[in-house]
Amino acid sequence: MRAAERLAELELVEGRLRQLEAERAEAADRRAGDPELSRLEDRAHSLEQELRAAAAELRRIELDVAELRERAGSHERAIYGGAVRHPAELEKYQHEVRMLKDRIAAEEELELAAMEAQERLEAELATGRTSVRERSLEVDRLRDLDLKRGPGLEEALGAARTEHDEIADSLPPGVLRAYQRTAARRTPAVARVVQGVCGGCRLPVAHRLLEEARGDQLVTCENCERILLL
Repeated sequence: MRAAERLAELELVEGRLRQLEAERAEAADRRAGDPELSRLEDRAHSLEQELRAAAAELRRIELDVAELRERAGSHERAIYGGAVRHPAELEKYQHEVRMLKDRIAAEEELELAAMEAQERLEAELATGRTSVRERSLEVDRLRDLDLKRGPGLEEALGAARTEHDEIADSLPPGVLRAYQRTAARRTPAVARVVQGVCGGCRLPVAHRLLEEARGDQLVTCENCERILLL
């Protein structure tokens, strides 16, 4: 088998190794804790705090409105009950009633806004708690799969490493070094030539390079520097 073909096999094995190692790393991360679940839990906790603060603010406004209404009602009872007789005092009471009603109207607007804010937070919190439950179930499912997949994953990793080492050991050191230098700069490092075109950069390959590649020489594309495979 030509060196370029062996290098193509080596690159495929390395890709499989990376994928298997990524799966193992993800499983380890899930055992340690799920970042997305933590983010959702933190958001739900933050919403709970915001909702408590909104509920307290709404209660404060409601108490203020109730107090203002009581004061306005007390003044109106004094006016219409005959307790206030002097014109100057009557005018003072009437002015205070108007001022109190203006304040009540302003507070009622704040009360409505606070109620809407509380309803919005309740809806967001309900959605957030649902997301936490769903993500928690998904994490449990993935962790269960990780446990089942674990032995097979380690076996696949071992087999891939063995295959990788066997291919690498079969290659001349100079060829392996050339591949490693290319792989550090280009992905994929080995590009198949189809109808005279490099599969890496999609540009035509010079005829002389094609002739060289038909032998067992290691040839690189003049455009992208990938190793050419016919």
